[in-house]
Amino acid sequence: MTATQSNQTATESLSPLRPSETFMRVTEVPAKEILDGTIRGHYAHGDAMTFGEVLLDANTVVPMHEHPHEQMTYVIDGRFEFTVGAETRILEPGMLVIIPGGARHGGTTLTACRVIDVFSPVREDYRS
Repeated sequence: MTATQSNQTATESLSPLRPSETFMRVTEVPAKEILDGTIRGHYAHGDAMTFGEVLLDANTVVPMHEHPHEQMTYVIDGRFEFTVGAETRILEPGMLVIIPGGARHGGTTLTACRVIDVFSPVREDYRS
């Protein structure tokens, strides 16, 4: 099997995604603005999850809230005081917080932040 045939077979096995939906630069997806634009998320959606690269301005207050989606947030850049339930921590680069579906959570960015958010199931409200 040639490399071209191997790549074609790999692409075909990813169906039902079209090739244009298989590989992307998530930052080229138009940003969804949240909280008056203080949060800008570039989101991609699969069948069972949503992935986002999210930029938050310094001193952004994310009000305590809950949703049915399980969420994981990984900090790439910045510092974020974050609360899940009754526990509060300062998130810094390399830290991950796992938020069960239905758990109250929120916080305040201490600096500008760049994070990765993953949700399951899909955040239909984050589709463009």
